[in-house]
Amino acid sequence: MFSVLTCSVFFCVFSSLDPQTRSARGANILEDEGTSSHTFRSRLLSVDELHYLDVPKVETIRAFDDFDCNFRCLNNPLCFSVNLATTKDLSGKFRCQLLSSDKYSNAKDFMESQSWHHFSIMGPCFPSPCQNGGTCQAINNGETFKCLCTNGFIGKYCDQVATSCKEVYDEKKLTTSELVTLQFGSTSTSVRCQMGDFGCGDGGWTPVMKMDGNKTTFHYDSGHWNDTNDYNLPGGETGFDSQETKLPSYWNTPFSKICLGMKINQQVKFIVIKKNANSLYSLIADGSYRTTSLGRDTWKALLGSQASLQTGCNREGFNTICGHSGDPARARIGINGNDQNDCTSCDSRIGFGTGGYPDDSNTCGNEATASPDNGIKSIKSMGYILVQ
Repeated sequence: MFSVLTCSVFFCVFSSLDPQTRSARGANILEDEGTSSHTFRSRLLSVDELHYLDVPKVETIRAFDDFDCNFRCLNNPLCFSVNLATTKDLSGKFRCQLLSSDKYSNAKDFMESQSWHHFSIMGPCFPSPCQNGGTCQAINNGETFKCLCTNGFIGKYCDQVATSCKEVYDEKKLTTSELVTLQFGSTSTSVRCQMGDFGCGDGGWTPVMKMDGNKTTFHYDSGHWNDTNDYNLPGGETGFDSQETKLPSYWNTPFSKICLGMKINQQVKFIVIKKNANSLYSLIADGSYRTTSLGRDTWKALLGSQASLQTGCNREGFNTICGHSGDPARARIGINGNDQNDCTSCDSRIGFGTGGYPDDSNTCGNEATASPDNGIKSIKSMGYILVQ
């Protein structure tokens, strides 16, 4: 009887019966189940000999033969495939398991077996439309499908590479941070995408840089701000820790918002700059001053109650430089303060990629002297820059 297993469609199963049985059984089931001949003909089956799918059962019945088992599945909206025993039981019938899922959605549960044959409805997941290792999952009672993409791929068919954490968030609506392989130009890089609202709002944030204010790696005058070379890529996988890094997202990733964070005594505080740009590199590398309008209180929020600035000048933005012609206070991203209403002799700053008076060794954090609003400060912090 199981010569039908060499066929790949339902009509092979149907035609394996003798004409009288085929006619009588098909007519009876169609009538009993209210199934149209169009539905009957359009629901095809594929067969995997000596295979078993271990998923929850809709129902287990005893069937006369393969046709009887498969027809029961085709007429049950909860059934997506069947396991059919290779031999009859003591009742002279075959055990038939109607299954709640299929091998496309449960590849890890599909296995070889000497006791079973597996039949799959050739629905929207046959053959699998999902590319790049994606898993097809039938939905809406088997009428449509969705692809569960592997790491780094997005799109209806998993046919697109992800280039930002926002794209991954928009596709998968993730709420927890995870490692994702992103495509930056021609290079694939693993980064920790920050998902959920950790202080900058949700929506998926792509890491760009991490810097240690005690080190000169990202001093204002460092070549890292002007070139398109990465630095310590593994640091992009580890979140808000003390590993410095510069990722290809610095020169590759467009954004509309920048998330800035400073960590002091294991506490991280964040602020957001709303700014449209093709990349952070495009705002910084040429050295041109580009203004922002966050206000001094927002910049001070990066350090909380410890922050201190002079009350004048308040020059903020990208590539800020103020006063002291020989060694001016400067920041690649930040704000400068003065004790006068001009920007000719600034003695305070808060920022990322900093340098100059009063402490050139502080490359990320807060420097303030000459009558600042919250006392003299020299605070070196870990700094984090992400974009969305």
